[in-house]
Amino acid sequence: MERRTAAFLSLLLVALMPTTSILFAYSWSSSELAGQAFFVFAKLWIIGIPLWWLYRLEVKAFSIRDLLGLDKFSVQARNESIVSGLGMFAVIAATYFVLGDSVDIDLMRDEIGATGLLNPTTFFLGAFYWIFINSLIEEFVFRQFIGDRLFELTGNNAASVAGSAVIFTLHHTVALTYYFALWQNALATIAILGAGAIWSILWLRHRSLAACWVSHAIADVAVFGVAYFLLF
Repeated sequence: MERRTAAFLSLLLVALMPTTSILFAYSWSSSELAGQAFFVFAKLWIIGIPLWWLYRLEVKAFSIRDLLGLDKFSVQARNESIVSGLGMFAVIAATYFVLGDSVDIDLMRDEIGATGLLNPTTFFLGAFYWIFINSLIEEFVFRQFIGDRLFELTGNNAASVAGSAVIFTLHHTVALTYYFALWQNALATIAILGAGAIWSILWLRHRSLAACWVSHAIADVAVFGVAYFLLF
């Protein structure tokens, strides 16, 4: 298969799956078990295709150190990741304090209840997964794989940043329609789009997933901190 065709098809298959997973769980299936099973399948799908690309198509030797880009996680990269993450943390916390009373808590509880996340133990286990594991998966998928495929297809850094940020934001926006009013979702979409663009820029600047991951994880601490105060 010609390289550009392979890049386009792989990009399409990965980019559409997160939103498909959200729609399946919330709209297309009435079974909680089926929704959870498809969620796991979707995660394996979006991880598997980029891993195949890197380690079969590009024939790279697998190394956690190389995958995270630890050799490129310089002092400057570390500082930029921490500062950007703390900036996002501050914005999320400030938004909660200003607009937190406008959130429909009953709606959130109804939607979240079936997942078991209203149980404090399950909530903290879920928070651990999303903060430390899912954030790394998303950086690998959306910044390294999708961002690099977009650059390969367009030859343009701006297109890579904008495209990967939009694709990253799409499934979050769809998911938030089930929890928030339109205006709240619009604000969240703008914030997520901005965060995705910042992480894409960090990736292009340093070629280190660790830099993007640290920033993303710090922001997610704020997200789950706010979720805890809202739900408990």
